[in-house]
Amino acid sequence: MWKLCCEGAQKMMISVLLITNLLLGRVQAQPDKMWTGSAAGSSVRVISVDLKDPRVSVSVAVAKGSPYGVEPFHAFISRTKPTVCINGAYASKTDFRPVGDIVIKGKLVYSGLMGTAFCITKDKQVAVKRVIYGHASDWTPYETVLACGPALVLNGKVDVLPEFERFSDPHVMGATKRMGIGVTRENHLLIVHTLSSVSFLQFGKIMLSLGCRDAMNLDAGASLGMYYRGNTLLTPSRHITNVFEVHVGTPAPDISLLYPQANPTSRPPASPPDPGNSNAKTAVAVSLCADSMGKASTYCPQTVKRRLPANKIPRPCPFHKRPPGE
Repeated sequence: MWKLCCEGAQKMMISVLLITNLLLGRVQAQPDKMWTGSAAGSSVRVISVDLKDPRVSVSVAVAKGSPYGVEPFHAFISRTKPTVCINGAYASKTDFRPVGDIVIKGKLVYSGLMGTAFCITKDKQVAVKRVIYGHASDWTPYETVLACGPALVLNGKVDVLPEFERFSDPHVMGATKRMGIGVTRENHLLIVHTLSSVSFLQFGKIMLSLGCRDAMNLDAGASLGMYYRGNTLLTPSRHITNVFEVHVGTPAPDISLLYPQANPTSRPPASPPDPGNSNAKTAVAVSLCADSMGKASTYCPQTVKRRLPANKIPRPCPFHKRPPGE
């Protein structure tokens, strides 16, 4: 009888402690969750992460030998041990350079100089902003930056301008199953995979309907990858150059794991990537107008340097010409 009384008292004490902890907020709910459903008429898989939770950290990881390296999706997961991992930005099919800038732990590890950037401060405040094509951006306020694009939602409105952001590849522009990231006004990160093919405009409507204040598109097609709490839900059919990660309960890994340089003396090229240049040996340097992407003249106010095959140099810029009477 005495033993039974003691066991009963012990169970009651445990119950009281649990209730007390719940009331005091000491038993915290998991800051992330995954669900599937419908948004703007399309089926989606969504991972939501509360960025206000102190247990959450966000990072980007690049392949060994970046910016020219690629790795299988599982290699990133094995090395960095994330809670969530998805494919990152588009990259050149010929030399694997990412299309946009990448900042890891406050360090600019690659300059792509195009697209839209998903930027996160040390205190996990998010900004999504278009990059001025061919111009370096100041990322010093941010701990993590992943530039891809195009933008899908900006300031609570669908804002999709892929051509303005210099996207033109038919494989990119057409409808496909997509991956994107966004942030709500409550500072929740939303990672969204569409389970059916959608256009950029449709994807923007999906992200807005899910509550995104700002959102942008990521790589898709054969690069689609998604890992969540021990389960690989999507495996890319090719090796990829970079991933976007969330860590819950542990801080993001050291930069040596997120940016594992195979050759520490290598430096990223200063010019934007040129996915169309498949024959670098015969490429020539050319100045292009930043507005028209035609061959620049002395009247073009802003220019970018590119290396293009000699037979693919564009026609002269049609916008900026000699003023009348000069």
